[in-house]
Amino acid sequence: MKLWCRLVWVVFPSRWRSAACARDYLAYLEASILKDTQWVVFEPNGEQLWGNVRRTIADFLFNEWTRGRLVGNKPEEALFVRCDRTTMTQADLDKGRLVCLVGVATLKPAEFVVFRIGQWTTDRKPDP
Repeated sequence: MKLWCRLVWVVFPSRWRSAACARDYLAYLEASILKDTQWVVFEPNGEQLWGNVRRTIADFLFNEWTRGRLVGNKPEEALFVRCDRTTMTQADLDKGRLVCLVGVATLKPAEFVVFRIGQWTTDRKPDP
């Protein structure tokens, strides 16, 4: 994969050449995860869904790691995905909102950039 970054071609697994390139890659990860988890709108918000979402995201990020796009000698050093009762408040659950925390190591192993992904589930309740 080649990623266009402000007049610089970066071919993975080379080092990031600019902060803009790192931002572009993180935006790509976030957009890909959001797209790959759109199916949650058809599922009830619960532990089974959380496990399926964790696996979906972890599989995608594992592939990024095996291609050298994330750093670390083991997947645990390169990525993590949390989607469980600790990432959602009771208000999130009541409104049908699924929330995941995703961490990726792009520069140094176990030095994670963490972002939050949210999706609506079939349990979504509109705000009054």
